Amino acid sequence: MADLFFSYPRADAERVRPLVEELRRLGLSVWFDEHEIGDSDAITRSIVEGLGQARMLVAWYSRAYTRSRPCQWELTAAYLAAQHEGGDLSRRILVVNPEQGGDHIQPVELRDRLYLEGGTDAVADLAGRIARRLDRAATWIGDIRPLQAPSWLAGQRRIGSNRFVGRVPDLWSVHSGLTAAAVTVITGARPGGDLVQVQGMGGIGKSMLAEEYALRFGAAYPGGIVWLSAARTGAVAADGREAEAEGSAGRHLFQLARSFGLPVQGMEPSAVAAQVGRHLEALGKPYLWIVDDLPSDANAAVLAHWTAPSTNGRTLVTTRGTRLDGCGTIHRLDVLTTEDAFRLLTSRQPPRNEAERTMAAEIVTELGRHALAVDVAGAALRAMSYAEFLKELRNPGADALALMEELAGELPNGHHPGIAVTLLQSIGRLRPEGVLVLQLASLLASDPIPTKYIADVLAEHAGDEAAGRRIALLEIQAAEAEALVDRLGPEEVTVHILTARTMRQHAAASEDLRAAAVRVMNRVMPRAADIREHATLEPLIGHVRTLTESVEDEETAMLLSWLGRYEDERGAYGPAIAVRQRQLDAVRHLYGEEHPNTLVSMGNLASTLWKQGDLAGARVLEEQVLAVRRRVFGEEHPQTLTSMNNVAETLSSQGDLAGARELQEQVLVVRRRVLGEEHPNTQALQIGLDFVTSRAR
Repeated sequence: MADLFFSYPRADAERVRPLVEELRRLGLSVWFDEHEIGDSDAITRSIVEGLGQARMLVAWYSRAYTRSRPCQWELTAAYLAAQHEGGDLSRRILVVNPEQGGDHIQPVELRDRLYLEGGTDAVADLAGRIARRLDRAATWIGDIRPLQAPSWLAGQRRIGSNRFVGRVPDLWSVHSGLTAAAVTVITGARPGGDLVQVQGMGGIGKSMLAEEYALRFGAAYPGGIVWLSAARTGAVAADGREAEAEGSAGRHLFQLARSFGLPVQGMEPSAVAAQVGRHLEALGKPYLWIVDDLPSDANAAVLAHWTAPSTNGRTLVTTRGTRLDGCGTIHRLDVLTTEDAFRLLTSRQPPRNEAERTMAAEIVTELGRHALAVDVAGAALRAMSYAEFLKELRNPGADALALMEELAGELPNGHHPGIAVTLLQSIGRLRPEGVLVLQLASLLASDPIPTKYIADVLAEHAGDEAAGRRIALLEIQAAEAEALVDRLGPEEVTVHILTARTMRQHAAASEDLRAAAVRVMNRVMPRAADIREHATLEPLIGHVRTLTESVEDEETAMLLSWLGRYEDERGAYGPAIAVRQRQLDAVRHLYGEEHPNTLVSMGNLASTLWKQGDLAGARVLEEQVLAVRRRVFGEEHPQTLTSMNNVAETLSSQGDLAGARELQEQVLVVRRRVLGEEHPNTQALQIGLDFVTSRAR
């Protein structure tokens, strides 16, 4: 336990150590960690073990403090605890400002309060003033509210990035918008609490900001965090956007409902949303509902399907669009500040002299301080000098100019060539196998990609399992080193949509690679038949949907069939019907109307229609299948008998007991003759006939 938790940037260690020693001489216990803190898990441990067992946080708020990710996390945790406790923030947070002026201090509430000047005061005097501000009767900060990492209710747990820089005012602005007492949401949507839209061009860092906010401010949401991807891969007509949004959001909600153990099998999306909303409302705690990459053409009706389904939810949306300016609080994310862009660029390869510092500043300017481009450039500088990079940046080739045109509107004005050069340069430095990793990503959804799936596809493509897995391991690392791939823990990676677009336009995947991707999915997707295996499939389902957007071959048609089975088994009958209708259309085109595969697809669609309650629709399909099988196979073929029994069951459900009985008696006669009285199929049919007969009496 400690009286004070001393939060300071490591760059100021020598300046603050005498102050800490003086505080201890005055009899105060001080938590003072001199070890470098790296990833988010380490920061969280420091907060729980150190800050949680202290009465007050003392923030040495130099300008370097603004740039220190651990410091900002520590300050945020103390701020949220003090806010939850109520009363004066200064009881829990004391800012010591060693700079001239306080414009660098965030949030502004701390700036507005009187902070202690740390630049000119003598150490003994400053320590005495800090000691007098301490409330020794205060409880430990960790007793006010839990400080541990947030719980993730849905979606992949985000781990943050050590390459996240700056954005301190943006983070506090987002928090203010989400926790405001009242925010008008002009959507006509169901209640969704407060709403903030983070708007900005592609690659500027919207998703990373949302991720950092969830991790840094997670303690404000004891109900948990939901992360949903609204990204769309294909084009959707204007009149189909709302239906597409309902289907996409509905799939996420259905998965969330099942993780909560809610009985939603066969429900329409609106009913599932209501169930999830009631469950979350019953938590009685605020939760954070993040919707990443809402399509730029989304309207208010589309947004309504994505907002949090209960009033205790706070919705944070990232989008490239600006059409929804009347909905909630708008936070427009700009390019990085010059200082932060320079820091990101030089973090891997610091300039060795003033000449390189000048060139680094020029590179930042050429790239328009665009976050993704600066990050990729920083990775590139480990392989080439600042002078070499700057020269190539200023002399774009034909490919870069073409890419510049394609990405116009998504990049900072006047900086398109430099960003295009940077992306193409980094891709060009990869070996052919590394390019394969990015080409595979360009075939898939923008969701996280399991590294095992990448390895399996490359092994399939190479025809050598051991070689494929070795290639995957090495080339994922190579692409990560170029900042073209980001890791989400040891088992998943992500590829930014701009990188994927660049691959599709300038290094498109071969048909062989796509075929390998589909074949590997077809080896995994039979698990869809067993709902107990669905959790293992969930990381792949978004990619299955993308791979089956266009069906031109038998393997893809089979994969689409398995997707229909997945939806059917989990009771999502609306999506299952849509998928199975598409699959039926595809196999009709591939095989013809009377091919056995077409008849199986018709039967699958009829089965799902029957489960949903559309008995008339199911009967039409079943009778069509029966007519073909009678003509092609004959009256006594097993497949014909199965079709007769399917029609009979539907007739029975519709109340046509006489029609059902007639068909079942015909089937029973054949089965008795062919299989015998004691065969299980014969006995099962007899039981069914007896049941229909008893209902008819």
